[in-house]
Amino acid sequence: MYFNLFVLLAVSLINGKLVQSFTPSTCNAFLKDNKVSVANVPETKQSSYSRLEPTLTFVDIPEKRRLVTQCFSAKESETSKADNDDVLEFVKAEDGEALQALFEKQCDKDGLMTKTKLVSIPLISDLLSTGDLLREELDDIWNAAPKFPDLDSKSPERIDVDSFIEIYRDIDDIFEDDDEDKDINNDFQADKDNSEEKVTTKATTDQEVDGDDEELKEAFKSICNEGGLVTKEELKSWEEIVDLFDDNMLDEGEFNSIWDEITNTGSKNEIDLKAFLAFNAELDELFVFDEDDDPKSDDEKGEEAPIQMFYGDDLPAGVVFAELADDDFLIGMKELRKWGDLQDMLAEGELLPIELQNMFELIPKAPGTNNKINEEGFESLFEAIEDLFEEEGEEEDLGDSVAVNLKSDLLDMINLYENDEEKMSCGLDSTENEVQNILNIIAQLETQTSNIVLSSGGDVTPTDVAGDWELLYTTSSTMKFNKGLSGLVPPNGKFGGLRQKLKASKYLADIEYIEQIDAGPASFEVRVTGDWELRNSVSLFTGSRSVALSVEPDKVYYGLTSQRADHWKSLGPLNLLDIAYLDDDLRIMRGTTSTDSVFVFKRTSS
Repeated sequence: MYFNLFVLLAVSLINGKLVQSFTPSTCNAFLKDNKVSVANVPETKQSSYSRLEPTLTFVDIPEKRRLVTQCFSAKESETSKADNDDVLEFVKAEDGEALQALFEKQCDKDGLMTKTKLVSIPLISDLLSTGDLLREELDDIWNAAPKFPDLDSKSPERIDVDSFIEIYRDIDDIFEDDDEDKDINNDFQADKDNSEEKVTTKATTDQEVDGDDEELKEAFKSICNEGGLVTKEELKSWEEIVDLFDDNMLDEGEFNSIWDEITNTGSKNEIDLKAFLAFNAELDELFVFDEDDDPKSDDEKGEEAPIQMFYGDDLPAGVVFAELADDDFLIGMKELRKWGDLQDMLAEGELLPIELQNMFELIPKAPGTNNKINEEGFESLFEAIEDLFEEEGEEEDLGDSVAVNLKSDLLDMINLYENDEEKMSCGLDSTENEVQNILNIIAQLETQTSNIVLSSGGDVTPTDVAGDWELLYTTSSTMKFNKGLSGLVPPNGKFGGLRQKLKASKYLADIEYIEQIDAGPASFEVRVTGDWELRNSVSLFTGSRSVALSVEPDKVYYGLTSQRADHWKSLGPLNLLDIAYLDDDLRIMRGTTSTDSVFVFKRTSS
């Protein structure tokens, strides 16, 4: 069926025709018009046209791959298990289990796959035959994928399940990229059509900008949205405004006053470039007014006298107020600058300027003023600051309690799964729901203050991780496929667990894995030795600083045999992992390219 579907698409694309709907009737008519005989199609395949949904809404030459991608949705919905030999097997790229099952169906007896076998997979073969996937594209993807190190150098290159999944997803990305480019172009065109008047106005405004305002113009471009406008919150987060707030040179009331003034005749929610320049002009006037308001001349001013700080220590709010208040017995942001205890909190980061501004803004102002508070208001501010530190103390205690509970829940859940004797160790045959439950708890545990990676700002040392560790649980697809770490579990054997020994000294950092393989009387251990180090990097997924444990395996020992480990493919998943969580006796690692691949280790005694 799919072959004929792609013939139809190819003919329509060559003729440059538009397909307004894709139904059984238009399909048969179009085939007939283009001298493609439907009678030559097996009856079972002809009837399958009726199962296609009319999902195709347009076709033109630049959108060929977009059309093929839409066809995939029809394939997925109408694939029948009754005719597996004739139906293209469609697997979603994000469905790791389904991809693994597809690989197992197509791989050879060694659990590997050649390029020839990859090309013979119906879906990939069909993409190549229709030209939707170019042979050069497939060659590039194949060459970039890691190959299994065959001992016979003359044998064709082969890949394992990890490389197969990588290749499959790279092919899928080709079509996703085409879709994204098309969507971006559509969005851009729609935005262009709907915003023509705004663009014209903005261009006119840009021409009126004086050369002295070039810096402001560049700043506006850096914070404006796609419509060439800036919201109040975006302006407030502009670095220049943040600095003024931090230096207590601008308060919330002054900011709101200027905003209300420049938006008096326009939108209250957004401003354009012209209004942005007007805002900055008003801001400049604010400080010019402060200078002109001083009746003293420059010669009379001399050096500005330092502010005399007052430290209230444990004095009541009323006493502190009496010391800080102005001649009208009121306090504003200017008077608060003399409060030494408060300024120390701000300088040490214990209290953020924005927190102080929000508290001050919420307190009712004294009658006849909009930025001053009386004694009652100051007492409210005083109590709010004290309550903030009390809440932080309570939150810290609560956070420790939450971390303990989450850690206990994680270990209890792993023990529950491990108590099932019919299951493999370390969660190698966990269900999808079980894996998701584990991942949910880990995601919460990583954010707790008990996490050394988080509390140290990523400053993890080798001594923090050195010691003996036991693998409790993993979601690694490679370990699941190999039924262990080394891939040496015999048909009648079973993975019995994995220990990891990390040794660190001033000059050496040695690692040893000990894998237990249970095979009755023939049970044995597999030992892997090598070197390790910690690497500081930036996470590809979060953009935050991360610490990775890098392992360089050297030798693999089993029975009386030893081999080099640097090309031992099954060890790959553990060679580079981010440390997602670490405390005194628990370490959780995540894959650097797949965050859903986790390894949970527990510290053990030597």
